[in-house]
Amino acid sequence: MGDSPYLFEVSWEVANKVGGIYTVLESKSALVKEEYGDNYFLIGPYLPGKSESQFIERPMPSFLIKAQKDLAPEGIEFHFGTWLLESEPQVILVDFGREFNNLDAFKASLWDRYGVDSLFCGYDFDEPVAFSLAVGKLIESIKRIGLRKENLIVHAHEWLTGGVILYLDSTDLEFSTVFTTHATFLGRCLASAGINFYAEIDSINADEKAREIGITAKHILEKATALHADALTTVSGITGREAEVFYGRKPDVILPNGLNMAMFPTVQDITYMHREYRKYLRKFAQYYFFPYYSFDIEKTLFYFILGRYEMRCKGIDLFIDALAELNQKLKSKESDKTIVAMFCIPAGNSGVKSQLIEGKSLYQSISQAVNYSLDDVYDRIRRAYVGEHEFDIEWILGKEFLDKAGQDQRRFKQRGNPPLSTHELLNEQHDEILNMFKEKGLVNNEDDRVKVVFYPTYLSGVDGLLNLQFYNAMAGSHFGVFPSFYEPWGYTPLEAGALGVASVTTDLSGYGLALKELGLKKKLPGTYVIDRSNFDYEREKKDLLSILYEYTLLDSDERMELRLNANAQAKNFDWKILIKHYFKAHKLALSKSKVCAA
Repeated sequence: MGDSPYLFEVSWEVANKVGGIYTVLESKSALVKEEYGDNYFLIGPYLPGKSESQFIERPMPSFLIKAQKDLAPEGIEFHFGTWLLESEPQVILVDFGREFNNLDAFKASLWDRYGVDSLFCGYDFDEPVAFSLAVGKLIESIKRIGLRKENLIVHAHEWLTGGVILYLDSTDLEFSTVFTTHATFLGRCLASAGINFYAEIDSINADEKAREIGITAKHILEKATALHADALTTVSGITGREAEVFYGRKPDVILPNGLNMAMFPTVQDITYMHREYRKYLRKFAQYYFFPYYSFDIEKTLFYFILGRYEMRCKGIDLFIDALAELNQKLKSKESDKTIVAMFCIPAGNSGVKSQLIEGKSLYQSISQAVNYSLDDVYDRIRRAYVGEHEFDIEWILGKEFLDKAGQDQRRFKQRGNPPLSTHELLNEQHDEILNMFKEKGLVNNEDDRVKVVFYPTYLSGVDGLLNLQFYNAMAGSHFGVFPSFYEPWGYTPLEAGALGVASVTTDLSGYGLALKELGLKKKLPGTYVIDRSNFDYEREKKDLLSILYEYTLLDSDERMELRLNANAQAKNFDWKILIKHYFKAHKLALSKSKVCAA
């Protein structure tokens, strides 16, 4: 870029994992840092008790020291350091708590200048706006007293930081601004309500519709930011279409989401990782289901869905419907396969169910007893082989071991059916996922070929049950199911592909559309893309059922081919290929802003 300007990238998810934007920021940070060097700063919220584990505090550069002194009388405090990532990008975490005292005046100015009516908004609006106000004041101070002659690019993500751009727009200083909407707030709300708005998008009056469903403040804030940023960007063409209709402005640049593929396994490692982490899933299935009944674990396939608890948007409802029909089909075909469908979707809970804790403990005790006896068992097998003794099961295993095994077996067994959820849900009686399981007959009966597990907590690696990080859980699984109805991009099928895991997504996701543009293999595409843009739910269910069933018929070589194809598709979305779009947006903002217009 020649004389590199300063880039301040602002997001609620800087050093604060909430959703997919965190992945965007952390995975591209190395390449952005390579481009801008020490002139690149990420700005996020300072959250006491959480932020400390995400970054290391460092001495501030001189311009931040000046801003710190300048803002001290206003009570605005911030912390400077490096994010705990391999790329170690510089971060500024802003403590915005005191800005709630100035919120009414800022909200009044948003109304006067941009028509943002926030009179009856709650904390979910006020919190990000208070954060935006504090960040706006910080960047204003940096420009006014620290970097007066330098060009500053401010890149804000989502409506939650839109207030930063609007605040800076009201100053007499010169900034180049980029706004990225990863999903229009109106679009997400309409989709969550089950409205097929894509079918009638050209006739929608966005402001009126936002008023109808009670999201006027967030929508107008987002729209005002889109209209006043020097460069408007979205993450996919499908979201760009929403922006054009809802904001009245086409995006200037599309910023497809990518991954740092160097951080993912090589083709040679894919098979090893699958086999290694599949062991964990098989053990989980044994202590989850086997106290009640058993099935052939070597003929068991693990399907999974990951994401936010959004029944409609994430296609959770479609997945459950398709699984119910898959269950009946496998039973009618007298299939010997078992499907364990994992719904890894965080929800309010009070901890792991006590019977699972007990079952896992007994399973571990049994495993320890087996491991303890292995040397003696191996020795007696060798002795039998050379003729010292008959191949007698009681002699080989030992009477003491058999007696203890019988006792442990009796303690391990439980009555009834395996639970539908791993955890005690806070509102179990009214939980949508559990109720739909029951409605569709997915209740984990012994004769069911499809078993369901609702795992309502983050796969952190230390959750107390499976204890696998979500990438490792994905790598150990066979097939990811992401049949989203509303998905501006869709990281999970891309991440699955990067891990060499086959999956299915839809043409209502940015990633699905991008794959269709690249061209899909007719057979074994790796990542399947089903059509949801015609809004025919029965057809969608039939298409998904067909893919799920056909996967059960594949042999191991075909499943391996799927893995490799999914991985090859994902490699098209390496940040090394896609980061140029970000730099294009930054250059465009510089050319369109007051900086270059003067």
